[in-house]
Amino acid sequence: MDERTREWVEVSDRRWRLVTRRQLLTAGAAGAAAASLLPYVNLRAWAQTRRLTILQWSHFIPAYDKWFDNEYTKQWGKQHDVEVVVDHITFAQIPARAAAEVAARSGHDLYQHISPPANFEPETEDLTDIAEPLIKKYGMIELSRRSCYNPKTKKFYGLSLSWTPDPAHYRKDAWDEVGYTPDSWDNILVAGRKLKKMGLPIGEGISNDIDSNMGMRDILWTFGSSEQNEAHEVVINNKNTVEAVKYVRALFKEAMDPEVLAWDASSNNRAMEGGKISWTLNAISIARSLERNNPSFSPKVQVWAPPRGPRRARLGSEHVMYVYTIWKFLPPERKRLAKQFLVDFANNWEKAFYASELYEFPSLIGTVPPEKVKQALLTDAAAHREGNPHKYAVLVDAPKWSTNVGHPGFANGAVSEVFDTFIIPQMFALAATDKMSPEDAVKWAESQIKPIFAKWRARGLL
Repeated sequence: MDERTREWVEVSDRRWRLVTRRQLLTAGAAGAAAASLLPYVNLRAWAQTRRLTILQWSHFIPAYDKWFDNEYTKQWGKQHDVEVVVDHITFAQIPARAAAEVAARSGHDLYQHISPPANFEPETEDLTDIAEPLIKKYGMIELSRRSCYNPKTKKFYGLSLSWTPDPAHYRKDAWDEVGYTPDSWDNILVAGRKLKKMGLPIGEGISNDIDSNMGMRDILWTFGSSEQNEAHEVVINNKNTVEAVKYVRALFKEAMDPEVLAWDASSNNRAMEGGKISWTLNAISIARSLERNNPSFSPKVQVWAPPRGPRRARLGSEHVMYVYTIWKFLPPERKRLAKQFLVDFANNWEKAFYASELYEFPSLIGTVPPEKVKQALLTDAAAHREGNPHKYAVLVDAPKWSTNVGHPGFANGAVSEVFDTFIIPQMFALAATDKMSPEDAVKWAESQIKPIFAKWRARGLL
């Protein structure tokens, strides 16, 4: 029978589809038993439904996942006749899972990273075609651009729609008692000695976890050092790094508990919420959790800017840098659908800002203009109910005191590999535990970092 011969067949709800005789016979043969029970052949059931799969981290604001999974993606899927499947994993699993998908050449259509995934650039689709129009329309905060764009290759290896500031949380009642404010790293050490004696030590991780990666970089930067310079050259071995390492060793010995060497990224949340520490760097998930679960204790824990250092004004790493990537090995149709979702999500991102309870800030500035962000922070209902209307006011200036992993340069494949292998917190931990002198710990870090940079430079990606 001629394959080109076609017939109109009713598929569902009085809708009709033009199909070939061969398609009709194939569908009929495969479902003969079911067809005997139906008044017509339901070809829609046999047609492959368009599907979009998204991998997301398990958000520290549970309400966000409920909104994204059950409201936004469901509505988007209905509008576009697409089945949207969202899978969640914990933050610690994200790099390893991404590597596994790359190795298998099979994975999710959209992959959400929570730190710059520049080390996956060779495996990601170039998103310049959607990033540049969105940036032209809305603008992009520089720390986000530096976390998803490679100036060497001129490629957007991912697209960031949002980021999360990393302020401090502190026990104001205890700090008031010892007569200090956590405004500088010097104050944190001096007050921390007294606070530890009160049973409320400083709580900052020095371990192989993402929070330690961020917090130790804050100290490094404000002491006047960094792992790379603006030209993306390794510069970590210098006197300012040694001074920063000596500081962390003193802070660990005199104002902290040894358990910080084994913390994961939720340990400081649990410690502050449990009344066991006096200060930590963390996104506002701590404050939000206390507002929900312990409203009587919540007013004692205040949000503050990250500390000033001896050589640089206050500067803090972003706590979470959300970057969506699309794998290069996916079929073209899946790539197109994933890009369409990203563009639509960007154009509706204001909903995500409120669903995150102000946890996520816009990377594309105009999606939630600064005045609107400021208004939301100053009129937050939970803060007002608590009698502390200025609780989140410090976050108004978060874009001014926040920067990207890789500061003062861009995130790149080398920086991302150093980040994912936790070399910076390990450097501090080696000296804090007296396994190496501060000078030797810094030399060790340099010996680990230089080959990584050389490898990425040889690949033409740095």
